[in-house]
Amino acid sequence: MNRVQHYSHLLQSLLHNCNTENRLLHIGILGLDSADKIESLIIAFNQIQQSDTLYAQHRIHISLLAGLITKPHCISDLINITLNLTSTLDSDRHELVIAPIEGCQRINIFSNITLDCHFGEPIKQLTGIANHSHRVCHWFACSNTLQADTKDHFYTSAALWQMGRLSDDLTAISFAESQPEHIDNRIVNLVKHCGFHVASDTQPVMTKADEIACKERQALRNQQDHQYAYLGNYQSTPCLPPKDKETNNNNDCIGIIGGGIAAASLALSLAERGKNVVIYCKDSAIAQAASGNKQGAIYPLLTPENGPLSQFYQQAFLYSRQRVQLMEKNELRIGHRFCGVLHTGFDQRSQARLDKIIDGQEWPSEIGVKVSAKQASLIAGVEIPQDGFFYPMGGWICPFEMAQASIDYAMLIGHQHNCNINLKLNCRISQIHQTDTGWALSSVDPTGNTNIIAQHKQLIVASGAELTSYQQTAKIPLSGFRGQVSHVPATGELANLATVICANGYLTPANNNIHCVGASYVKNPSNMDFSLTEQLANGEKMKQSFPNAKWPTDIDVSSNDARVGIRMVSRDHFPVMGIAPDIDALLAKYQEQLQSKDKPSQWQKYWQHTPAANYDGLYLLGGFGSRGLSSAPLVAECLAANLCGEIAPINLPTQALLSGNRMWMRKLLKGKAL
Repeated sequence: MNRVQHYSHLLQSLLHNCNTENRLLHIGILGLDSADKIESLIIAFNQIQQSDTLYAQHRIHISLLAGLITKPHCISDLINITLNLTSTLDSDRHELVIAPIEGCQRINIFSNITLDCHFGEPIKQLTGIANHSHRVCHWFACSNTLQADTKDHFYTSAALWQMGRLSDDLTAISFAESQPEHIDNRIVNLVKHCGFHVASDTQPVMTKADEIACKERQALRNQQDHQYAYLGNYQSTPCLPPKDKETNNNNDCIGIIGGGIAAASLALSLAERGKNVVIYCKDSAIAQAASGNKQGAIYPLLTPENGPLSQFYQQAFLYSRQRVQLMEKNELRIGHRFCGVLHTGFDQRSQARLDKIIDGQEWPSEIGVKVSAKQASLIAGVEIPQDGFFYPMGGWICPFEMAQASIDYAMLIGHQHNCNINLKLNCRISQIHQTDTGWALSSVDPTGNTNIIAQHKQLIVASGAELTSYQQTAKIPLSGFRGQVSHVPATGELANLATVICANGYLTPANNNIHCVGASYVKNPSNMDFSLTEQLANGEKMKQSFPNAKWPTDIDVSSNDARVGIRMVSRDHFPVMGIAPDIDALLAKYQEQLQSKDKPSQWQKYWQHTPAANYDGLYLLGGFGSRGLSSAPLVAECLAANLCGEIAPINLPTQALLSGNRMWMRKLLKGKAL
């Protein structure tokens, strides 16, 4: 029996025995010794789908816990195999990137096949994964996990119990296609102690659960829920397969208010899960607000210490790249070039800040490399008279084309999965209010009357600058910043620009003979009108950044061609994602605390372990600032996973940093006053 046949036999057993009403098979893999095993697993799954119509609509999710990165060639093999599976042909797609960075990198190989690559200490990766309903139904352990220098990383009691927390009661482990008698007895005994069955060819699946182990696993799930209780109900019950199209009504659909990158990305991620979606866009076309620019830069936001913010943006921008590549593969046009981003200082302070980033870490070459002035000039195609930091996998994307392609692809997938993706244009939602069955959406008709036009059990506000326009969302701590981007003709030396430049502002290579330069940054703007002052300031940004170079004089803003948008920004630079907090209820409870005679430590414990007040069924997605292209697709994917009870691509500690109540809870959890 070859490897594909072996996996096919096992997958058929799992599909037959696992609860597959939600059409998702979740497989875990420990270690990474040979990427072709993943290829064989996916080929086996595809063959089953093609031969048995019962499983034609099923999806497979593979969670790869690769451990510490000691064999970079395995990552290269994984990239090559992923490319082979997708049968890509055009030149841009060979740049699929799986970088050796801490945390999870999600790869949507097809709309029905997802691969999560977790790099780092296994116990740290496992404990960071949130509880979810679609648990792992089988684990494959690669041979490298059994080696003397790695087995103590994978086969510890703590790691195995965390694997159990994420697994079904009847989940088994297969050891590198070996029979149990060939495995170290200590490992086999520990695996069994933690409630796993060791699979063999004669008994590939488990038939009876260990009741004691099941109770231990549930205790761990309860422990995590207790630890993160302050997030509120951050997950929802898993979605069921869509009903027949003819019987659908709005209560069976998820509602999304918005029409930009965030809303479109969320619609796509939900479509891939077979959800019915209605998008309410206030404009006559999508991406008419901040997502409507001609070009936007995509690159990670790094910090010297490479903390949670920096790690989040590395994972997010790589996912955005991959989303563009997946849609292009499906013949959806998105203007873009992954030509890299060159980051330089423009004064002493900015140069010192950049130097701290460069020297703070040994950054993987896929993320960023230090370059000399000579190297920078060769990369840029124009003179760059100073050293810089080059993000080779960055570049620019056309935001409104990405939003349109995301909607189009969502509709295509929806048709394949028998679910509706409905876009309602010229539909401004003026009010939302909670009912016994969910959320009612109201709109003002042409006569000036306000009418309820729809109801949804689950509603997401992803409306960019208008995210805080509803009574329930008004206190979310986001500020609006006006940004005017200038469009300038490609003339002279400027036309040779071959990479995005980020210095005092940014400048893109030409697309259709037009460069984008900007942007202004004005807090709480009074209007969206064209500003001559901001236009002239944009024209000076590159001259101020490179005063000794000649090419910036070719930047001509005299045509007054520009576009203005409002970007919603948080103080800590994280976006907002998750269930909408009830800030009024939170502040009322805080006032109760101030009036009580209880010790501060008692209230600290209260805030740590009591579910936060929130609006059940109402969710937020926004606050992306000027980095929506780099982060919105991953955050939308995370929210979609949470809504459907699936494993999320963002770990739980980072999800806590995205929570809409984080500014208040950060203090209350420490026992501090607001």
